[in-house]
Amino acid sequence: MKIGRLRSHFGALALGVVTLSGEARGGGFYLTDRGVRPLGRGGAFIAGADDLHATWYNPAGLVEAGRGVLLDASLVLFGNTYTRTLQVDPTMPTVGYRSVDGAGAPLPVPTVVVSHNFGLRDFMFAAGVMAPYAAITTYDQRPDAPQRYSLFSLDGSLLSVLGAWVAWRPSPAVAVGGGFMLLSGSFVSRLALSACPATITCAPEDPDWDSIAQLRVGPILAPTGNLGVKVIPHRLIALGASVQFPIQVRAPATLGVRLPGASFYDGASVVGQDAQVAFDLAPVVRVGVEFRPLPRTRVELAGVWEGWSVHDEIALMPQGIRIENARGVGTYEVGPVSLARGFQDTLSVRLGAETETDLGRDWSLMARAGAAYETSATPLGYTSVLTMDSDKFVGSLGASFRRGRLRMDLVFAHMFASSVEVSTANARLYPTAPFRAGPGSPRYPINAGRYDLSVEVFGMGMQYSF
Repeated sequence: MKIGRLRSHFGALALGVVTLSGEARGGGFYLTDRGVRPLGRGGAFIAGADDLHATWYNPAGLVEAGRGVLLDASLVLFGNTYTRTLQVDPTMPTVGYRSVDGAGAPLPVPTVVVSHNFGLRDFMFAAGVMAPYAAITTYDQRPDAPQRYSLFSLDGSLLSVLGAWVAWRPSPAVAVGGGFMLLSGSFVSRLALSACPATITCAPEDPDWDSIAQLRVGPILAPTGNLGVKVIPHRLIALGASVQFPIQVRAPATLGVRLPGASFYDGASVVGQDAQVAFDLAPVVRVGVEFRPLPRTRVELAGVWEGWSVHDEIALMPQGIRIENARGVGTYEVGPVSLARGFQDTLSVRLGAETETDLGRDWSLMARAGAAYETSATPLGYTSVLTMDSDKFVGSLGASFRRGRLRMDLVFAHMFASSVEVSTANARLYPTAPFRAGPGSPRYPINAGRYDLSVEVFGMGMQYSF
């Protein structure tokens, strides 16, 4: 016998996949644009892409990068404070909960890319691996944590992007390039669900009726690719454009569920753990124009569109998962789930500049600065600690020291994110439940309240030319 609530519970667990899988994007859940030097320019590195970071921003720029190796690592410091509110009845005052802080583990985010032309004058080839600028977030773990129905922790998740690229310069003023990339790894999400059945009267959000669930998705092997073009019509100007194709994630999953401690569940058990997860992630279009007023000074203005509206649902297909011997309920088979997300496209504008100065003794200094503004991909009513996003501004400062074939890079970036206020009237997320609630059971939204996001990035790297 199938029930909708049990199916929607498993669908909600799949929400967590997007938090990490969204790494391939500047909007949605990818916290900032990647790469030490490009981030120092505010992500305005499309027309001016001329080193191995071009693999990500505009692969046509590889022809200017030459043969070499890039090693790059950034420390992403993520924090979010959530203060939940709840209004039980429109005639009653709003109830406030204690604030909870979410933080990501301070792990370095690496990039390794190697390039070579293999003796082909107008070609350049590259291969590499990079990790997402995303946060493995953990929140309050207590049984009555205000955010527990959205997320406890993402600990144990590990994703990376592997890729191979080629660029060709058919004429001195034109270059084209493209690449194949593979999102790979696994994802882990842990959260609570409300398991009060229709046959019992339970206090809303009573921890004794909570079930703890953990979803493991993987191995994830999701292919994608990018294409780019770069044109230099005059020595004072460069034009660039690139497109990154959407990512279709189709991956196996395992689901572990710990049933509530309430005596109602004595003797009950969960049978089966296998499932399949499917969803799409956004395509990206980047365009930029770089001005070169002086031989060693560059200023780029860029725009980026990200098609997050393709992420309209998450599909979860359980395979033989059921709950057996629940008192007065019996056995429940779990069927396919289609969970609406309703994401929206994002736009960003980036401005970056850099200039190089001789320091003597074959050393030079490249100083750079950048700024970017980006809109939110998450609809207000669906914002939660798991799907937190907002309109945001990123400011960055960077520098490089160059000597001969070696360049060493540094960057600091800070995100100024507007606070998100979800009113009790706008909140659209509710505790997921494995059983139908009784007809008179109260049902309260779980995502109303205030969200305050902070992100800082410290990075360093080096590129050596052969």
